[in-house]
Amino acid sequence: MLNRTQTLAGSLSFLLALIAGCGDKTDQWRTVKAHEMWACESAPPTNQDELTALRLFKEQVQQRHFVRHNDNLIAANHEQTAASSGLREYSGPFYFYLHPRTVEPIEAKRGVTWIATAYLHADKVRSRANGAQWSEWQRVRTRNFVTTTQTLDGLGRWKCLMGAEIAWAEVSLIGNEWQVKPITLGVYATEELQRAVPIATPAQIEGAESVQALVFPN
Repeated sequence: MLNRTQTLAGSLSFLLALIAGCGDKTDQWRTVKAHEMWACESAPPTNQDELTALRLFKEQVQQRHFVRHNDNLIAANHEQTAASSGLREYSGPFYFYLHPRTVEPIEAKRGVTWIATAYLHADKVRSRANGAQWSEWQRVRTRNFVTTTQTLDGLGRWKCLMGAEIAWAEVSLIGNEWQVKPITLGVYATEELQRAVPIATPAQIEGAESVQALVFPN
């Protein structure tokens, strides 16, 4: 966990970068202001806690588990065999969505004073298994969405979302300490997150080296 005071200078620099437009050209940061499916109310973050949460999400989730390459993001997929392991490449624009919510009573008992879920959205994806060619580009779809507008249980998709989620995490403030808890990375859910590391190397991206299969602990 990170101390709240220690994150202040970094968040201020982050805000200045946003204002000056010095961040990644294809990235946009948004805080969700309304959660109704039919509404579309979001805005660039200005609240200190929102800025800190998005910055930490970017540093601890996106930058630690995806490689920026030619303005795209590349994730390694470590499967049970070398033949099924490989890479996924995501294209933008990339959206960082922050969904703040009310702290639940059980969370308050643990000392949580602020909490939100942060999402990273991408537009298109293609994949390449070791030794194979890249697949065709396809639109990214949320894991539990059968189309870009309809869920498996028939609910509508929130109309404000751009692209679809490729990573998300819970970001919380516990006392004076920040905590980032990844929930999904690429195609991997909570119990599979170890399959996303180590991240892709330059040689793997160029196709000169294979992505290793998942090594199970003894």
